[in-house]
Amino acid sequence: MKLYRNLFFSLCLLVSQFVLAQEGISGRLEDQKEETVPFATVSVIKLPDSTLVTGTTSDIEGNFILKPSEKGEYVLKFSAIGYADNFSDELKVSGPNFNYDLGVILLSEETTMLDEVMLKSWKPRMKVENGNVTMEVEGTTLAAGNNAYEMLVRAPGVSADQNGDFQLNGRSGVSVMLDGRLTYLSQEDLKNLLESMPAENIKSIEVMNNPPSKYDAEGSAGMLNINLKKNGLSGFNGSIYAGYTKGEPNLFNSGANLSFNKGKWSSFINLDVSEQGLVRDAEMERIYPEGGAIARTRQQGRQEYIKLVPSLMAGTDVELNETHSLGAMAQFSYTQKDDEWITDSELFDAGTNKLADIASENYKTEDVYNGRINFHYKINLDSLGTNISTDLDYAFLKKDIYSEFYNDYSFPDADSKNEILFNDSFSNYDIYAGKIDFNMPFRNGGNFDAGIKASKVISKSNLDFYLDEDGERVFQSQNSDSFNYEEEIYAAYASYSKKINDTWSLNAGLRLEQTNGLGISASMEEENKSDYFELFPNLQLNQRVSDNYKLTYSYNRRIKRPAYDRLNPFMFFVDPYNIVVGNPDLRPQFANSFSINQNFFGKYNLNLQYESIDDYNTEIFYLDQETGITRITGGNIDNYTSYMASLLAPVEIASFWNTNNTMVLNYQDNNTRIDGINVVNESLFYLLQSNHQINLPADFKLELNATLQGPTTVGIYFIEAQQWLDGGIKRSFMDDKLDVSLRFTDIFRSQDLQITSEIGQSQFNIDQYFNQQAVSLNLRYNFSKGNSKKKTHSTDALEEMGRAGAN
Repeated sequence: MKLYRNLFFSLCLLVSQFVLAQEGISGRLEDQKEETVPFATVSVIKLPDSTLVTGTTSDIEGNFILKPSEKGEYVLKFSAIGYADNFSDELKVSGPNFNYDLGVILLSEETTMLDEVMLKSWKPRMKVENGNVTMEVEGTTLAAGNNAYEMLVRAPGVSADQNGDFQLNGRSGVSVMLDGRLTYLSQEDLKNLLESMPAENIKSIEVMNNPPSKYDAEGSAGMLNINLKKNGLSGFNGSIYAGYTKGEPNLFNSGANLSFNKGKWSSFINLDVSEQGLVRDAEMERIYPEGGAIARTRQQGRQEYIKLVPSLMAGTDVELNETHSLGAMAQFSYTQKDDEWITDSELFDAGTNKLADIASENYKTEDVYNGRINFHYKINLDSLGTNISTDLDYAFLKKDIYSEFYNDYSFPDADSKNEILFNDSFSNYDIYAGKIDFNMPFRNGGNFDAGIKASKVISKSNLDFYLDEDGERVFQSQNSDSFNYEEEIYAAYASYSKKINDTWSLNAGLRLEQTNGLGISASMEEENKSDYFELFPNLQLNQRVSDNYKLTYSYNRRIKRPAYDRLNPFMFFVDPYNIVVGNPDLRPQFANSFSINQNFFGKYNLNLQYESIDDYNTEIFYLDQETGITRITGGNIDNYTSYMASLLAPVEIASFWNTNNTMVLNYQDNNTRIDGINVVNESLFYLLQSNHQINLPADFKLELNATLQGPTTVGIYFIEAQQWLDGGIKRSFMDDKLDVSLRFTDIFRSQDLQITSEIGQSQFNIDQYFNQQAVSLNLRYNFSKGNSKKKTHSTDALEEMGRAGAN
């Protein structure tokens, strides 16, 4: 830590030499919902002849800065597609060093009425900046009654594999952040967390193909960042909601979102409770190499679970003065889950003679406690925007699981055997993280960022296994396990961005990460260490060919570390013919990615990308032809490459009908050797997503979301094509205080998942459906006592004012 402390202080001394005052007219554009308005046109008009002098566009955060060339009287005009034009008050510029901050300028959405149908100039739902896409979630019809996980898999270019892991443009290795902070959770625990978060609490989802160096290098395929809503209205405001889902199973959800903002204080609390469930029907087949006692197994199964998830999120922020602000946020959830997995298995020899029937019933109860706490502090150093921010985070996860396994064996000679197994397990995670970020804009348009971060994960797990013998539970030490894992990551980064001229701009960054890991298996008497230092460069070169054609050339290097539980060398029992074995030698995967992003007419976006991954992490299976047991473990594939093209194309079909369309093509090729067998897996993945927003008569709003997902490879597995259609209709009553939504998922019951894999003569096939087809009714009542908290700064004082205060 001493190294990073010295690095930080040296960095502060260096950059302090460059802190200069802002010169020019600056401000920030927001709409009535306090969402930023990016890429708006800001024009400087000279009075009294209304001559256009100069102009600029707002950045992705809605900020702008420009500098009049000479003394005079000016007015600024603000315009953006879907918004009514707005003008500043008259500005008296005293000279080239004139400095004034307009604060927040509000833009109102443009609307007209025609034949009982509200025709709206559509505000873009998808925003693209340097190849990264932001999808607005707030206010959408499909968000009502949905959860964060389901909204993420509907984001542009995002899909899920057979285990529920996120993929981006058909590529595995995606990291997920909440408000810019990593969760550090395993795939299963992350999915549980996201399913406990109502989608209506989300403002937007960022799909980051090329994350800047300030973000963790974790996530070889990119990152997904969930931005949660924050109510900016003064006074006491909020909403209460309830919903019911008719499907298999039937589910409910309800909750309240409350906020109180007064003066320099802003506080909120979200209380949510939801039922979540799943019914999975599966058919599996395994074909074994020739020469063994077992040639084929066939299995049919049905899984059903229900879980109840109450959750709470609360936060507060305070502006101590114009320079200092601080805040805190806490989130807690509890999950109580009852799960059953019923299977019937058949074993055959090479002559198709049945060797055995196995009827298995697995029952599991699960209690999960999850929470995270964040403290943040920010100091603004000057009116230029130079600032230092700090974040301290603590997260915990505690999981207790009790399982029962009942297995009945029947054989052709009428012989039979019964087996009853039990296990008790727990796992605890404690996660600590702290970071300091420094940001310094330059008056010449450049921007410098730097920071340091440290994180520590402490994981403890224990499994006690029992066998029923004549009604007594007998401890099975050979099937029991205790595993502890600790991981520390120390990081530092620096990046610089600069507009070189009207055509070229540059963003270059470098991140350094040191990883130390230690896994101790008491049952296996093994201790495994990992220690590696890596550099992660990031480069973006932007070219503005014309107003209607812009290019971004990018390169980045990223990492995907193995999940903690995959490093445990122990063997876990799933059912009589499936076991999972950890791999302490599993290595992280490293990805090098090159892309060219093209933007046409400010709205059509074409991205071409090449990616090469070393030590690709995947799941590998081994079939034992003598026992029929499938052993599943983690492994590293020698190499993986993909060639990808994606197109984002919004289309306004009519004034009342708007669409956002995503198209992805990705050729994937990976190969490795398993037990001396060369395994090659390749496919042409395609993904078509089409979102339709339609304004109907009588103020009804219809939203449809169609997805066609082509075949794809995930390591040694091949997943067949899928397609599905979701829809929803929404109407507001009581002066927009009451929202009523009806949502349909998987309307045609077509979201079937088929998986195949082949290693030499060993084959594995599975066909399963998760019963996603359902209809949901959701009600939300909104109340508000207060006006907009944000105000446009007055421009009555028109002489040079120097600093106008911290933004």
